[in-house]
Amino acid sequence: MRKSRIYLDTSVLSTIDAPHLSNKEAITIEFFRILEEKPDDYEVIVSPVLLDEVNNAPEAIRKRSLAILQSVQASEVPRRREAEVLAQLYVEAKALSDKHFNDLRHVAYAVTERCDYIVSWNMRHLARVWTIDRVNAVNLEYRYPMIQIVTPEVFTGELPNA
Repeated sequence: MRKSRIYLDTSVLSTIDAPHLSNKEAITIEFFRILEEKPDDYEVIVSPVLLDEVNNAPEAIRKRSLAILQSVQASEVPRRREAEVLAQLYVEAKALSDKHFNDLRHVAYAVTERCDYIVSWNMRHLARVWTIDRVNAVNLEYRYPMIQIVTPEVFTGELPNA
């Protein structure tokens, strides 16, 4: 059986050590535990977009995030012009505005790397029907695969209260 390819967006890493989001934090910790314990089931992918955001975070957050990525054996993909062009096509399709270009870059890297899922807590911009529909319309038009954008509880079976 093929491993599911999971793209992590930065919001998942930033939910660790977020006491104001205690239930989401617990779900996220469980999500990472599942990824660690099932390396034969999941391949974790990260892009230069995520790594740039992590490297620009305060030192403690940067170290913690990099340790988590190492623990789940995340694979870093290189910068790709194809992903950058696809992100611009998403903007032109009004999936999100230019203001949220990095969010669309995350999506474009996940799609061009043929990931099955983007895992994100960014429900305002990414994990919502409007964005998913527009992104997948562009993907269909340009012959890219459809993408599912989900929150971590899809993998844990838990629902957040927060």
